[in-house]
Amino acid sequence: MAHRFPLQNAVTTVGRQGADISFGDDEYLSPLHAQFLFMDGILTVRDLGSKNGTWLYLEEPHRLTDGDLMLLGSQILRFRRLGYPGPRPPEQDQTRRLGSLTPAADIANIAQIRADGSARDIIHLSPGRSVRIGREQGDWQFPYDSSMSALHAMIRSEDADFVLVDAASRNGVAISVRGERRVATGARILVGDQMLRAEL
Repeated sequence: MAHRFPLQNAVTTVGRQGADISFGDDEYLSPLHAQFLFMDGILTVRDLGSKNGTWLYLEEPHRLTDGDLMLLGSQILRFRRLGYPGPRPPEQDQTRRLGSLTPAADIANIAQIRADGSARDIIHLSPGRSVRIGREQGDWQFPYDSSMSALHAMIRSEDADFVLVDAASRNGVAISVRGERRVATGARILVGDQMLRAEL
Protein backbone atom coordinates (compact mmCIF):
# COMPACT_ATOMS: atom_id res chain seq x y z
CA MET A 1 0.00 0.00 0.00
CA ALA A 2 1.45 3.37 -1.02
CA HIS A 3 1.66 6.18 1.52
CA ARG A 4 1.68 9.84 0.53
CA PHE A 5 3.79 12.37 2.39
CA PRO A 6 2.87 15.97 1.55
CA LEU A 7 5.77 18.43 1.67
CA GLN A 8 4.30 21.01 4.06
CA ASN A 9 7.42 23.18 4.41
CA ALA A 10 10.19 24.41 2.12
CA VAL A 11 12.53 21.88 3.81
CA THR A 12 11.37 18.36 4.71
CA THR A 13 13.73 15.83 6.32
CA VAL A 14 13.56 12.03 6.00
CA GLY A 15 15.15 9.59 8.43
CA ARG A 16 14.78 6.90 11.06
CA GLN A 17 14.06 9.22 14.00
CA GLY A 18 13.51 12.90 14.61
CA ALA A 19 12.80 13.62 10.92
CA ASP A 20 9.71 15.20 9.39
CA ILE A 21 9.08 11.88 7.63
CA SER A 22 10.27 8.99 9.81
CA PHE A 23 10.54 5.25 9.14
CA GLY A 24 11.42 4.01 12.64
CA ASP A 25 11.90 0.34 11.71
CA ASP A 26 14.23 0.88 8.72
CA GLU A 27 17.72 -0.10 9.89
CA TYR A 28 19.28 1.11 6.62
CA LEU A 29 18.21 4.70 7.30
CA SER A 30 20.35 7.13 9.27
CA PRO A 31 18.46 9.08 11.97
CA LEU A 32 18.48 12.19 9.73
CA HIS A 33 19.13 10.76 6.29
CA ALA A 34 18.14 13.27 3.59
CA GLN A 35 16.19 16.43 3.00
CA PHE A 36 13.86 17.62 0.27
CA LEU A 37 13.72 21.29 -0.64
CA PHE A 38 10.64 22.55 -2.47
CA MET A 39 10.90 26.15 -3.65
CA ASP A 40 9.31 27.98 -6.60
CA GLY A 41 7.84 24.72 -7.88
CA ILE A 42 11.26 23.00 -8.00
CA LEU A 43 12.01 19.93 -5.87
CA THR A 44 15.59 19.05 -4.97
CA VAL A 45 17.08 16.40 -2.69
CA ARG A 46 20.24 16.51 -0.57
CA ASP A 47 21.88 13.69 1.39
CA LEU A 48 22.64 14.62 5.01
CA GLY A 49 25.79 12.52 5.39
CA SER A 50 23.87 9.25 5.72
CA LYS A 51 25.66 5.90 6.06
CA ASN A 52 23.99 4.33 3.01
CA GLY A 53 23.49 7.33 0.76
CA THR A 54 20.49 8.78 -1.04
CA TRP A 55 19.91 7.35 -4.51
CA LEU A 56 18.21 9.08 -7.42
CA TYR A 57 17.07 6.78 -10.22
CA LEU A 58 18.07 7.94 -13.68
CA GLU A 59 15.51 9.13 -16.18
CA GLU A 60 18.18 9.84 -18.82
CA PRO A 61 21.88 9.05 -19.42
CA HIS A 62 24.24 10.40 -16.73
CA ARG A 63 27.75 11.71 -17.45
CA LEU A 64 29.97 10.21 -14.74
CA THR A 65 32.26 12.36 -12.61
CA ASP A 66 35.06 11.24 -10.29
CA GLY A 67 33.70 9.57 -7.16
CA ASP A 68 30.20 8.86 -8.50
CA LEU A 69 28.52 5.84 -6.91
CA MET A 70 26.09 3.80 -9.01
CA LEU A 71 23.43 1.32 -7.85
CA LEU A 72 22.76 -1.49 -10.35
CA GLY A 73 20.61 -4.25 -8.92
CA SER A 74 22.08 -4.64 -5.43
CA GLN A 75 25.62 -3.78 -6.58
CA ILE A 76 27.29 -0.50 -5.67
CA LEU A 77 29.92 0.55 -8.19
CA ARG A 78 32.31 3.50 -7.83
CA PHE A 79 33.65 5.49 -10.78
CA ARG A 80 37.18 6.89 -10.49
CA ARG A 81 38.85 9.22 -12.97
CA LEU A 82 42.55 8.39 -13.31
CA GLY A 83 43.62 11.00 -15.83
CA TYR A 84 46.08 10.54 -18.65
CA PRO A 85 49.55 9.25 -17.73
CA GLY A 86 52.55 11.30 -18.80
CA PRO A 87 55.02 10.05 -21.38
CA ARG A 88 57.27 7.18 -20.29
CA PRO A 89 60.96 7.90 -20.50
CA PRO A 90 62.83 5.41 -22.70
CA GLU A 91 64.76 2.61 -21.03
CA GLN A 92 68.43 3.47 -20.49
CA ASP A 93 69.62 0.60 -22.67
CA GLN A 94 66.94 1.31 -25.37
CA THR A 95 65.32 -2.15 -24.92
CA ARG A 96 61.62 -2.22 -25.78
CA ARG A 97 59.25 -3.78 -23.25
CA LEU A 98 56.75 -6.51 -24.07
CA GLY A 99 53.07 -5.95 -23.33
CA SER A 100 49.84 -4.80 -24.86
CA LEU A 101 50.00 -1.44 -26.61
CA THR A 102 46.21 -1.24 -26.98
CA PRO A 103 44.82 0.56 -25.15
CA ALA A 104 47.88 2.66 -24.47
CA ALA A 105 46.31 3.98 -21.24
CA ASP A 106 43.35 3.52 -18.91
CA ILE A 107 41.89 6.85 -17.84
CA ALA A 108 39.19 5.65 -15.42
CA ASN A 109 37.96 2.59 -13.56
CA ILE A 110 34.84 1.18 -11.95
CA ALA A 111 35.10 -0.77 -8.70
CA GLN A 112 32.54 -3.05 -7.09
CA ILE A 113 32.17 -1.86 -3.48
CA ARG A 114 31.58 -4.27 -0.57
CA ALA A 115 29.44 -3.41 2.48
CA ASP A 116 32.62 -2.52 4.42
CA GLY A 117 33.58 0.04 1.75
CA SER A 118 36.46 -1.97 0.29
CA ALA A 119 36.80 -2.57 -3.45
CA ARG A 120 36.40 -6.06 -4.89
CA ASP A 121 36.44 -6.40 -8.69
CA ILE A 122 37.66 -3.51 -10.83
CA ILE A 123 37.09 -2.81 -14.53
CA HIS A 124 39.41 -0.35 -16.30
CA LEU A 125 38.13 2.14 -18.86
CA SER A 126 39.96 3.68 -21.77
CA PRO A 127 38.76 5.98 -24.58
CA GLY A 128 36.63 4.04 -27.03
CA ARG A 129 35.81 1.21 -24.59
CA SER A 130 32.19 0.84 -23.52
CA VAL A 131 31.27 -1.70 -20.84
CA ARG A 132 27.95 -3.58 -20.66
CA ILE A 133 26.86 -4.81 -17.20
CA GLY A 134 24.25 -7.43 -16.37
CA ARG A 135 23.31 -10.63 -14.61
CA GLU A 136 23.68 -12.86 -17.70
CA GLN A 137 24.97 -10.64 -20.52
CA GLY A 138 27.71 -8.11 -20.99
CA ASP A 139 31.38 -7.53 -20.27
CA TRP A 140 30.86 -7.57 -16.49
CA GLN A 141 28.40 -10.13 -15.17
CA PHE A 142 26.87 -10.62 -11.70
CA PRO A 143 25.10 -14.02 -11.98
CA TYR A 144 24.37 -14.09 -8.23
CA ASP A 145 22.40 -10.80 -8.22
CA SER A 146 18.74 -11.65 -8.83
CA SER A 147 17.75 -7.96 -8.64
CA MET A 148 19.83 -7.21 -11.73
CA SER A 149 18.42 -7.62 -15.24
CA ALA A 150 20.06 -9.96 -17.76
CA LEU A 151 21.52 -6.83 -19.40
CA HIS A 152 21.13 -4.00 -16.90
CA ALA A 153 23.23 -0.98 -17.91
CA MET A 154 26.03 0.29 -20.08
CA ILE A 155 28.88 2.66 -19.41
CA ARG A 156 29.39 4.27 -22.79
CA SER A 157 32.66 5.90 -23.86
CA GLU A 158 32.16 9.37 -25.35
CA ASP A 159 35.56 10.84 -26.26
CA ALA A 160 37.30 11.16 -22.86
CA ASP A 161 34.02 10.95 -20.88
CA PHE A 162 31.95 8.00 -19.73
CA VAL A 163 28.16 8.00 -19.63
CA LEU A 164 25.95 5.66 -17.55
CA VAL A 165 22.91 4.41 -19.48
CA ASP A 166 20.05 2.22 -18.23
CA ALA A 167 19.64 -0.72 -20.68
CA ALA A 168 15.85 -0.91 -20.06
CA SER A 169 16.45 -2.77 -16.78
CA ARG A 170 13.46 -3.81 -14.70
CA ASN A 171 14.71 -2.20 -11.45
CA GLY A 172 16.44 0.86 -12.85
CA VAL A 173 19.83 2.46 -12.37
CA ALA A 174 20.49 4.99 -9.59
CA ILE A 175 23.24 7.47 -8.83
CA SER A 176 24.21 8.54 -5.32
CA VAL A 177 23.19 12.12 -4.56
CA ARG A 178 26.13 14.44 -3.97
CA GLY A 179 25.31 18.03 -3.19
CA GLU A 180 21.83 19.08 -4.26
CA ARG A 181 20.09 17.28 -7.14
CA ARG A 182 16.92 18.33 -8.89
CA VAL A 183 14.10 15.78 -8.76
CA ALA A 184 11.78 15.53 -11.76
CA THR A 185 8.11 14.60 -11.59
CA GLY A 186 7.80 10.81 -11.33
CA ALA A 187 11.46 10.32 -10.35
CA ARG A 188 12.23 7.59 -7.82
CA ILE A 189 14.45 8.17 -4.79
CA LEU A 190 15.80 5.41 -2.55
CA VAL A 191 16.54 6.30 1.09
CA GLY A 192 17.44 3.35 3.31
CA ASP A 193 14.97 0.62 2.31
CA GLN A 194 12.28 3.13 1.30
CA MET A 195 11.45 3.81 -2.34
CA LEU A 196 9.86 7.24 -2.77
CA ARG A 197 8.37 8.76 -5.93
CA ALA A 198 8.08 12.50 -6.49
CA GLU A 199 4.60 13.67 -7.42
CA LEU A 200 4.61 17.39 -8.20
